Amino acid sequence: MHLESIEISGFRGIKRLSLSFNELTVLIGENAWGKSSLLDALCLALSPDAKFYDFNFSDFHIDHALGNERSTEIQIVLHWQEDYEGEHLARRYRGFQPFLIDKDGIKHFYYQIHSHIENDKIITKRQFLQLDGHGITHEDTNKFIRQLMVLHPIVRIRDARRLHEDGHEFHQDQPPAQTQKEARVQRRLDNTCRRLMTHPGHVSTAEIKSSITTLRSLVDHYFAFAPHQRSKDHSIHYQSIHNSNPFDQLIQPAMTKQARLMLMSLLNEYIRARGPVELKRISRPIMILEDPEGRLHPIMLHQAWAFIQSMPMQKILTTNSPELLSSAPLTAIKKLIRQPHKTEVYGVDHGELNKDDTRKVTFHVRMHRPSAFFARVWLLVEGETEVWLFNEMARLNGYNLAAEGIQIIEFAQSGLKPLIKLAKLLGIEWHLVADGDPAGKKYADKVRNMLGDDPERVRLTVLPARDIEHFLYRNGYEALFRQLANVSANNPLPMKKIIYKALRKNAKPDMALAIVQYTQEERDERIPLLIRWVLKRIIAMARGFG
Repeated sequence: MHLESIEISGFRGIKRLSLSFNELTVLIGENAWGKSSLLDALCLALSPDAKFYDFNFSDFHIDHALGNERSTEIQIVLHWQEDYEGEHLARRYRGFQPFLIDKDGIKHFYYQIHSHIENDKIITKRQFLQLDGHGITHEDTNKFIRQLMVLHPIVRIRDARRLHEDGHEFHQDQPPAQTQKEARVQRRLDNTCRRLMTHPGHVSTAEIKSSITTLRSLVDHYFAFAPHQRSKDHSIHYQSIHNSNPFDQLIQPAMTKQARLMLMSLLNEYIRARGPVELKRISRPIMILEDPEGRLHPIMLHQAWAFIQSMPMQKILTTNSPELLSSAPLTAIKKLIRQPHKTEVYGVDHGELNKDDTRKVTFHVRMHRPSAFFARVWLLVEGETEVWLFNEMARLNGYNLAAEGIQIIEFAQSGLKPLIKLAKLLGIEWHLVADGDPAGKKYADKVRNMLGDDPERVRLTVLPARDIEHFLYRNGYEALFRQLANVSANNPLPMKKIIYKALRKNAKPDMALAIVQYTQEERDERIPLLIRWVLKRIIAMARGFG
């Protein structure tokens, strides 16, 4: 079975949140938008030590928008679903029969943690739920909740910085089942990783191979690397790499010692993250990996990512890395955006973009501009000149578009509709600047058909000229174009030919830089009013006033 979704209310930084999970779920979002609180909720609900967490007053959400009013109630509900019809009959789930709910031939169950403040005391209740939200009465409820924690514990790796900490000592508080031999093996592996980091030339190939063998035995013992069996009809929709053992990467002849170090350290940390608890062979852990890009070179990061993908378990990843995000499936990405009354979750579910749209946005956004996923606003423009101009004119107006969370995207190659669809699915505000030529008018019509309830002025600006060059020529830049085209001021040559000659003599980036330099002489007084209006519009959107 797998964790299908979680609902949280009143817990730490989360007022309300509902999130569904894939086999791989990649969480992105700005600081203080609830990612850490979400992961904390998972960890305390599914602790590897199977102990119940005692809530304290600081766990209750404080709404700073309402005069620091503290919530009096916390609720966390985990929804589980079997991977294929009949999985509930497997030995590990057989005891959960009293709590299973049938929906469309697939079994589900819901586990609730409810805590509230009553007479300055915190009262917490844990139970399984019926479909209508009422609790299921059973004398052994706590026993089965602990069994759930044993079956699907959270293994949380904080960030990649821990992968290289020299002083990371072995846990002394080991359970009785942990033999002295296993402790010695773990310490030997630690020592190899530490020496590889500090003196890689002193570690022989034979020692690395021995450590890899040791690591394989430890992981096999603790985590039973075996993919879940899932039918085609009821699988989690993510194509994981289950046809090869992830350890195979470690024995590739071409892999460098540094790469082996990183992968060995990653798995070593994964084993350690269980704490002093020896997980059962029946366990199917859920791995949380927070910000693995910390201190990792992009090449090493992609090697680590390939390794992580091959781990046959449910994975939750947080990242601020565009490079890492470019490797993740589009449907795995979930963007958290905090609103006044709840934390909204945005993402691309299967079927929301057709195959052609997915191909276009995958190539032009996810691969070429992955940082755009982190943006608050997309300014959609037709050509390369606009990208340069709007960035530089914003700077002259005192705006830093990157710091405001604004990404300028040239849409001509990927198409307009897929980008607008993707922006809406990811909760990203957007505005289009279109040329006044026939092609630009077609783009404008597409936008009008996708406005919904939005006013046109919020989403669309059409230049009153055939393109940006003609618009600028008519709005204070004629002298510059004549200079670039080497055409004198008294030459009656038509505007179209002057612009054509200027573009023939100067590449578009050079033309844009010349325009910016010309503008800078009188700063924003020379910037056309329409461009200044567009900049103010997207800045307002980025700041939440759009």
